[in-house]
Amino acid sequence: MKLCFLLIAMVLAGSCATDKKPKFVKEKVCSNQSLKYLRNPRNQTKVALRNPDLIQQLVGTHKSMQQCYVEFKERTGSEEFETCLVVGIDDQGQREYFDFSSNETGLDQDFMDCAHAVTKNVPFEKYGKNYILIQSYQFYVNQ
Repeated sequence: MKLCFLLIAMVLAGSCATDKKPKFVKEKVCSNQSLKYLRNPRNQTKVALRNPDLIQQLVGTHKSMQQCYVEFKERTGSEEFETCLVVGIDDQGQREYFDFSSNETGLDQDFMDCAHAVTKNVPFEKYGKNYILIQSYQFYVNQ
């Protein structure tokens, strides 16, 4: 009996250890428009920004973005999906591109309006010039 319990515990521990959220793959999640922007040779010189202050700003949007998701899930029943936020800042420090999308599920206008309201006040221009930011928001039922 103890051996059986031990085997069950090992199997459960192993399944929990391998139960990871999928890795973000921009080609699967980002809109075709964003992928076209990212592939544009003119944008190949932009750096991928990893500024800790901007990351902290985006972390601060999580609670509000989660509320957008909860309301969307109640309207549509869509339970698990990822979204892709792509922001491009030009060499003058001005926002030249902004797209929030998901190729994993059809986002309705209410969700899009909510997501834009959450992200519109992030001062992307404050964090540098000539960069591209790609931010994933993953929405799962067990969050």
